[in-house]
This record gives sequence, structure tokens and C-alpha cells, in this order.
Amino acid sequence: MYKVVLVIPTMRQGGAERVMSELANAWSTQQHEIHLVLLAKSENFYYINDNVIIHNLGFSHSGLFIKVFNELKVFFKLRKILKEQKPDFVLSFMSKYNILTILAASYLNVKVFVSDRSNPKKKLPFLISFLRKITYRFADGIIAQTSLAKLVLEKNTGNRNVMVIPNPLKAISIYENIEKEKIILNVGRLVNEKGQKYLLEAFKKIKDTEWKIAILGDGPLYDQLKKQAERLGLNDQVIMPGAVNEIDNWLAKASVFAFPSISEGFPNALVEAMAAGLPCVSFDCDAGPRDIIIDGKNGYLVPVRDVELLANRLETLINNAEIRTQLSKEAANIVNGFAVEKISDDYLTFCTGTIK
Repeated sequence: MYKVVLVIPTMRQGGAERVMSELANAWSTQQHEIHLVLLAKSENFYYINDNVIIHNLGFSHSGLFIKVFNELKVFFKLRKILKEQKPDFVLSFMSKYNILTILAASYLNVKVFVSDRSNPKKKLPFLISFLRKITYRFADGIIAQTSLAKLVLEKNTGNRNVMVIPNPLKAISIYENIEKEKIILNVGRLVNEKGQKYLLEAFKKIKDTEWKIAILGDGPLYDQLKKQAERLGLNDQVIMPGAVNEIDNWLAKASVFAFPSISEGFPNALVEAMAAGLPCVSFDCDAGPRDIIIDGKNGYLVPVRDVELLANRLETLINNAEIRTQLSKEAANIVNGFAVEKISDDYLTFCTGTIK
């Protein structure tokens, strides 16, 4: 049995937080001793097993001087936990906090593994980028979400012990009693990176269709996207209910999934849609979709911002039930490679240097 310390800012809603909660829960049910260190004050969105030991370090932003003082306090609290617990390994998520964790663990003879959780080509603030380059080479290993992320991390950090491990798939509820509707579904925050505006532009090019688009999610572009749909004359065909809890219901009744992201760390929503058996069309953005979709076999990849081809692929799926069925069957096979049990085992194997 292993003793593990996991480090993350909060358990608020988000991709990194979901994966950390999945790992904590999976390992704790295998009788490993799991310590979850939450650096900042926040409400927990994700369920954490009772046998996971939670350490709330209570960082809060409030004025520059107090912020710096709080950061130092968190640093020494984290170092104290690592010193007292003497874990078999530490796993930290997100660049800024990975730097903090590597520094806090220095000279304690503790193995530290880190993982960045955003697009590997995303420009980081200068100081974070500089400190990452210096500190990451001292990490015992780095987990990359995609093959591109691995290449970028090796080049930028000099650390050669980089392993690609994708995110685990969350459990998808299958509703066999829900009938398919003529809906193209998109799920994601309403921000520029998610590219929903390109989906609306593409849908406008599809003539005389009874189909609708459902965009699930909230964010700063909500009003802008609503106005765009109105401007394009798509008011009656675009459904935007905001953030919803029952996404699995929508996955069950939708017939196509569209993923027009122009930047990704790892596309959780795309994996979930494929696992639910939806034929998917995705932009081939830098990281993620090309690790998952084999173009023409289990989905379609479209060059980023190619609205014409996006419209063409969507129209193919709208008009051809046979192709939808074929892609759907192939897409559903993705479940095998992304099960929580498999991914948590892959993490554990990498971080402990064991082979199961």
C-alpha cells in the first residue's frame, strides 16, 4: 500500500479537479493512504471519499502584501505536511502550483510528479514560464495529457521522464428509453477557445434543415453568442440553456456532437460524447482531438476555423443515418482506453516505478 499526497488549489468545477477527485477516490478505495491538499479556500464541487484525508491550507487573495504573506504561509504549511507524512510520492496539478510543490519538497527526499492541465502551447506569464523551466527538471516525472504536450514539455523543461496519460472518462449514464432527436450538441464554457461562434457560422450554411443546435455551458460569451444566433436568423434553431447538471440526458437525445475548440488541454467533453456513442466532428486543434479521433473511422477531424468543411461534415451526418450509426459504433469503443480504473493504475505505475 502507498501513501500519496495530492496537491491542487481547489475542488471547484473543472477538468483538473475532476481528474484529481477520480484519482483520490480510486486509490483510496484500494486501501492506499491518500492525503488531498487544497491550497485555497473554496467550496468543493466534486465528491471525495470519506477515507481521503483532506488538508485545507486556506490561501485567499486579499491585497498584495497579504497575498504574498499568505503564499509564504501556504508554502511552509505544504512543506510541513510533506515532512510529516513522508509520502511515497506527491502528485501536483497545474503549472503555478507544481512549481510551489517542487520547491516545498526540495531536500525532503520525496518523489514529486507534476502535470500541466492546459494547452501546451498556451502562453504562460513570464515568471511562471521561467520558474517552470528551472524547477520542472527536478521533478521525478511529468504527466502529459497528449502526445503534443509531451514534446513541448520535454523541449521546454529538459525533463525526459514524461509520460502521456489521458484523462479518465467519467461514468456516463446510458438512457435507453430516451429517443434520439435532430440535435447537434456542443458542451463547453462559452469562451473564445471553445469556438462556438464557428459552429453557429457552419450551421447557418446548412440549408433547409429541421435540426437544432444545443450549446450547453455558461461563460462571458453567452450574450454575444445569443446575438450571433439572432443575427444569423437561427433563433428558433439554437438552444442555449446555460450550464446544466444532466449532461448525460442531452448526450442520450442528441444525434451528433460538434467540438469546434481552437485550443484544448484535453477534450473531456469530446471523450464523453464519443463514449456515449455520438458521431463527432471536431476541429483538429493543437492538443487532444487527434489523439482520440481517427478521421473518417470514429469521427471527423476538421482543420481549425475551417467553417466550410465543418458545415460539410455536419451536413453529411445530418443527411446520412448509416454514417452516423457507423461512426457511433466506432466512437463508443473509446471507453476501453479511458476507464478510471485503467488511468488511475497508469498514474500509479508511473509514479511508483512499478509494473502491474
